[in-house]
Order: sequence, then structure tokens, then C-alpha cells
Amino acid sequence: MSACRLVISQIDHTRHGKTSHFLSRKGLSLWLDLDQLERINRMSALFSVDKFNLLSFHQRDHGVNFKSKESLVKLSEYARARAIELCPGEDMKSVYLLTFPRIFGLVFNPVSVYVLCDKSGAERVHIYEVRNTFGDIHSYIGKVTSSRTIMVAEKRLHVSPFFANSGHYRLKIRVLGDRMRLLMRYMQDDKVALTATLRGEMCDLSNKTILSGLFSTGQWPLRPLLSIHVEAFKLWLKKVPFFSRPDPPGKWSPAKDIGKS
Repeated sequence: MSACRLVISQIDHTRHGKTSHFLSRKGLSLWLDLDQLERINRMSALFSVDKFNLLSFHQRDHGVNFKSKESLVKLSEYARARAIELCPGEDMKSVYLLTFPRIFGLVFNPVSVYVLCDKSGAERVHIYEVRNTFGDIHSYIGKVTSSRTIMVAEKRLHVSPFFANSGHYRLKIRVLGDRMRLLMRYMQDDKVALTATLRGEMCDLSNKTILSGLFSTGQWPLRPLLSIHVEAFKLWLKKVPFFSRPDPPGKWSPAKDIGKS
């Protein structure tokens, strides 16, 4: 597998219930092997790691480095440290990350997903790193017991002001060859309140795929952040109830898994 791949995707958000709402757009993401960042840094003249470029990936945007003034912690080490807490004594051979790239140095990542695999290549731990527009971050971490595992996590981080900070998530990511699938389902009172999906095709990182990916998706700096505020304004016009932001939680919380999809 290539050390870094671009994910050209279709991203859909569906709000269920009395006041339904739908958003669909194309997305441009990265699928990185966090143990090969030095190699990734040399894959394209238009892409850099921890430096400015047309497209770039910065470890400061994630994990324990987010908003930290301390020395940089390698994300591969951070993810393995979290995994050891769930799987003591297990060796995580590889750590992959799905996230949005910086474009001209700017990015907003609503969710990034770490996938940690053991020596046999089997997925063992998933970390769903969620951010909100208030500048808060929280990670939901759980074991993977089978290819059909869905993580179930109590909602801790206030994400949308149009949902109360209650309920739980059902989370699933799956990589099949060149295809990427991500499902995030938000449940309230055992009913689906919101469904977010990412369905993408992957290609190796290169000058050509970077340019074609930007052109085909229409991705530009901070588009996800602007899109969130535009959709929030539409929900406000629909008179959807507004919930104030509570105090943010700690950095991470454990999830549980269920062996069915």
C-alpha cells in the first residue's frame, strides 16, 4: 500500500426527524501511514509534511499536539499510546489516519479517524477524533473485534448547537482495496437523529492527482468550515431549537463495540 493516498469522496449529511435537512458535497481527504511521514514528504512537490505547501499535513492539527505549546509528539506514538490503554501488551504494527489536508496552510477537520493494525494486518483499534467550531477536540476510542464492528460511543463533545449534548454515536470505517467507507450515525432516545457518510475512491499521492483532486472536488481552504456555518444559518431559518455550548470534556473517552453492522 502507498504511504499516502488521496481520497476523492462524496460526503452526505442527513438530519432526520420533524425538521429534516440534507447536505451533500464532494471531499478531498488524505489516507496516511503515520510511520512513513518522511517518505510522504518526498512524494510530491505540491505536498509537504509539517511545512507550508499547496497541500500539507501538520501533526500539530491532531491529537495531543492540538493547541499545545509543548514539543511536537509524533502522531504514530500518540495513537499507539492510546491503543495500549485498551490493548495492553499488543504491538500495533501500523497506524493509518484519514483526515482533511491543509490547503495553502488552512484546514478545519470535523472528524479524523485513526486505524491501528496488529502484526497480522488486522485492525485492532479505531480512534475517532472530533472537533467543533468552538475550537474543542475530543476522541472516541474503541477496540475492533471483527470486520463488522460498529463502535458505540456516548456523545461527549458539543458539536452542533442544533442538537443537545446527549445521546450516542454508532461509528464505522471500512477500507476495501481502493474504496473508503465511513459511517457516523448520531442517536437520540434510540432513534437516528443524524447520519453522516463518506464514500470515496483512493489514488496514490502525486502532483497530477493533487491537481486533479482539487479540480474535481472544488475543494478550497476552509470550505468545510464555511459550509457548516451556511447550513447552520439554514437550520436557524427553519427555527430549529438552539442549544448553548456546555463546558468541553476531556481529551478522549472509551467506546464499546458491537459485532454487527
